[in-house]
Amino acid sequence: MRRVATHRAYDLMTSQWVFSPVIELDEDGSVCRIYPLTEEISHTEWLPGVILLSPCSVSKRVGEGFSMFIERITSVASVHTDTPKHAYWIYPFNLSAFDFTGSSRIVAL
Repeated sequence: MRRVATHRAYDLMTSQWVFSPVIELDEDGSVCRIYPLTEEISHTEWLPGVILLSPCSVSKRVGEGFSMFIERITSVASVHTDTPKHAYWIYPFNLSAFDFTGSSRIVAL
């Protein structure tokens, strides 16, 4: 099991933001559990930025803003309702503007 924490996570299936979450992943990278970070937890990786929770793989298009990206990926994810969610780390991410930066990457966890 892998445990990561971040500033914010966005769940594509519920269209909701989760603030300061801890996300537990199984050996296959599927999301097992999400809960609030209320104290320091041993063996937890801190990943700055945003983690996207999605049942399908995601990729960013050149020049695409975050809101356009979310709209596009949400429509793709809606057909994968029976698929386990996976976590994708978006870094760097401009939290004040809630948008990608020029060097943002999306990494499957």
